[in-house]
Amino acid sequence: MSTTILRTRIDSHRAAAVKKILAGLGLDPTSAVNMFYAQIAARRGLPFAVQEDGYDYAQSEYGVTPAELDAAAARIKRSVARSRRRGDSLPVPADWRELRKKL
Repeated sequence: MSTTILRTRIDSHRAAAVKKILAGLGLDPTSAVNMFYAQIAARRGLPFAVQEDGYDYAQSEYGVTPAELDAAAARIKRSVARSRRRGDSLPVPADWRELRKKL
């Protein structure tokens, strides 16, 4: 199989952050781009919705209406408030690895 060199410009801070994430997944940027291209070819489009409005995204990805999304958000807010009142919610550490140690 022949290969092609792909050159692109990416914000340096984003590139560094993504490189760390990929390393944690056992991947390098080249492998990730190859996987991304494979998904585009398989789906004949991007492997995620490209939309601005949260309601449109929720409808296309999960099939929920704006009213259902609003109701779910309200349920989550009530649940979090109850958990805080009971004192059984934990603060989320800035580093996800610390959270994994607690679980």
